[in-house]
Amino acid sequence: MFGPKSKKHEPTMPAAAVAPASFKPAPAAEANDDQSSKGGKVTMQNVIGKGTVIEGNIIAEGDLVVEGTVRGDVTTKTSLLIGPSCVIEGNILAQHAEVAGRVKGTVQALGLLVIKSSSMIDGDVLTKNLNVESGSTFNGRFTVGSVTSTEMKGAKKSEPTATDSELSDARRSMSALSPGLAKV
Repeated sequence: MFGPKSKKHEPTMPAAAVAPASFKPAPAAEANDDQSSKGGKVTMQNVIGKGTVIEGNIIAEGDLVVEGTVRGDVTTKTSLLIGPSCVIEGNILAQHAEVAGRVKGTVQALGLLVIKSSSMIDGDVLTKNLNVESGSTFNGRFTVGSVTSTEMKGAKKSEPTATDSELSDARRSMSALSPGLAKV
C-alpha cells in the first residue's frame, strides 16, 4: 500500500520462427495506401510452425514455409519451403519449391525444385528445373524439362506400373548379372 509499487509483468510473445538460410522467399512488401492505389504487388509469407498439424488442403497466395505436419494438398502461387521437420501427406503444387522434409504425394514445381539431402519423397516429381542433393531418398518417377502448368494440373498420384511377377522376373534377371543388385 505505502511501499514501492511492483512492476506489472506483461506476457512476452515467443520469437517468430525463422526460415532456414537457404530459402530466400520473395521480399515482403509493406501494404500501404500508396502501393494499393498504384496497383503495387504485395507479397505475403505464411508459416506453419513445427508441432502444428493441419488436416485439410492449403491454398496460399504468397510464399509458404511448412515446418509442421499437413494431411492434405498444398498449393501456392509462389515459393514453398518444406523444412526438415515437416511431413506432408498430399500433393504439392508451387512455382518454386525446396523440400527438406518428408512428402508422400506428387510434388510439382513450375520452376525450380530443390530436393535437400534430408528429404524423403514417396511419389512422382514433375518440374521444369531440378536440383537434387546427395543423400536424399526418393521413391517415384521424375519428369523434368518442359512441363506445362496444364500437364501439372492434370497429374495424378503415381500408381504401380509393374506387377509383382514382373518385379520378380526383373530381380531374377538382375541377380544373373550381379548377385548383389537383386537384394533391393
